[in-house]
Amino acid sequence: MTLTIKQKRLLEFIKGFIRKHSCAPTQREIKDALDISSFSYLNKSLSRLESLKLIERKEKRTKNNISLLHSPYTLPLLGKIAAGTPIEAISQAEEVNIFSDNRYLLKVKGNSMIEENIYDGDLVICEKCQNISNGTIVVALVNRQEATLKRIFYEKGKVYLKPANKDHKVQVYNTDEVEVQGKYIGLIRLSS
Repeated sequence: MTLTIKQKRLLEFIKGFIRKHSCAPTQREIKDALDISSFSYLNKSLSRLESLKLIERKEKRTKNNISLLHSPYTLPLLGKIAAGTPIEAISQAEEVNIFSDNRYLLKVKGNSMIEENIYDGDLVICEKCQNISNGTIVVALVNRQEATLKRIFYEKGKVYLKPANKDHKVQVYNTDEVEVQGKYIGLIRLSS
């Protein structure tokens, strides 16, 4: 797949606009934002993105007729970085999609998981799953009302939800009181 610099800029603008506004930009908004001289040039560029299966255009009469065929939630993978002995810095042009149909984000409220480096305000990436093993950090729904992020342990017909903070106590429930909504797979920290 080969895109010109202008086509890459156009695609990135569309992705960013959708992330920010939860809807696609109009052609007028694209033309004005990217200082494109004519609608015919813009249509040609959009047709190129469409032919590469990066976007899809609905009926031309609709106002926001562009939709992405790939998730707007991709991040550039720029290479590798050492956490020990330094390694050669080599740039890569690759994207990683951190979300899929079975993943979602939750914003952490509280400090019960700080010893796992999960802090108040972090965005945790969770994945829906069926089978959970002891010791997994999960999103647990307690009594169909309250959700919590804890390590889960099953023992003798009981469910133990263990925090990662010495100031918090383990919560103990009957198995029918806890429903696992997903498992923790990573986090995004937007500020330090």
